[in-house]
Amino acid sequence: MGLKVKILLVLLVAVYSCRKSNYVPPVYPLPPDSLINWTVAGTIPGIFVGDIWFTSASRGFAVGDKMYQTMDGGESWSAIPNTPVMYNFFNLFFVNSQTGFAQGLTQLATTMDGGNSWSVKTLPTDSAQTIFFVSPTEGFYGDQGAAPGLKKTINAGNNWVTSFKDSITAIGYYPYFLNSDTGFVATGSGTFAFTFDGGQIWQSRIGVLPANPYFPSDPNYASFNQLFFLDANKGFYACPDGIMETLNGGNSWQNILMDSIDGNYLNTVNVVRFVDTNTGYYKGLQAIYKTLDGGQTWSLNCRVGADELIGMYFLDIHNGWASTSKGRILKLQQ
Repeated sequence: MGLKVKILLVLLVAVYSCRKSNYVPPVYPLPPDSLINWTVAGTIPGIFVGDIWFTSASRGFAVGDKMYQTMDGGESWSAIPNTPVMYNFFNLFFVNSQTGFAQGLTQLATTMDGGNSWSVKTLPTDSAQTIFFVSPTEGFYGDQGAAPGLKKTINAGNNWVTSFKDSITAIGYYPYFLNSDTGFVATGSGTFAFTFDGGQIWQSRIGVLPANPYFPSDPNYASFNQLFFLDANKGFYACPDGIMETLNGGNSWQNILMDSIDGNYLNTVNVVRFVDTNTGYYKGLQAIYKTLDGGQTWSLNCRVGADELIGMYFLDIHNGWASTSKGRILKLQQ
């Protein structure tokens, strides 16, 4: 979901297919990396890595043009044999060590054997954007296509119905569920909604969150934002404005990080993850920030200079990884 201006034709094609970043031509000379607490663990040469996920400290997955795996914590990577081509795939989500999903604009790939094999199903859209599963069979994806909304499946993606649709035209639906009953969704229009019955009934709070920035050259563009809740009251929303925090279940929000490095219109891949109640990370387009006090204060934890941060995942407080637009796999050093 995004606009790209080329450095290389290969990168241009890869980024358009991934649609999870808004590339801006670099200013020369390129600034150096400031990886601080991170190191380059390995690379997938020539591949735009759309997302990354680990099921153990040694085994992880990265989605690019194919599904790639590592068995040594990210140092070496190889394409999983006999897996389908995953063009336009940019999200990974595992509900346990055996069951995982990869999502693209028009398709959903599923593994039931820990990532050894994958099967692909067609989604009823050409503009899927986000994904969240609460069990091997029950999940959601955000649709920004001709029939926008938050879609739900109860049979592992064989069928989908609209669970929530914003009353305001919204480009972007960003779900997060604590369990099969309690869930939340933010939309690109600034609406926040919550459910306590698995998405049958939603209660909305209109205009409590920042709306996605408008890109005149691509009015259907949505930045890639993310919700994360620690419990039914405390949650975070990573968006182009920085990090929004709620302490009352989404009824009100405050900005706890104004991103001064990337800029609002450049910071279009926004991911927030907590590894415990105090330790969390926020990833913008070229920087990762860390909090040790539950989001009260944040400090720069990593900065890349010549490419973009795309995916980020933490297995626990000691094991974290990030992927970049040039196929680099970064690993947290504790």
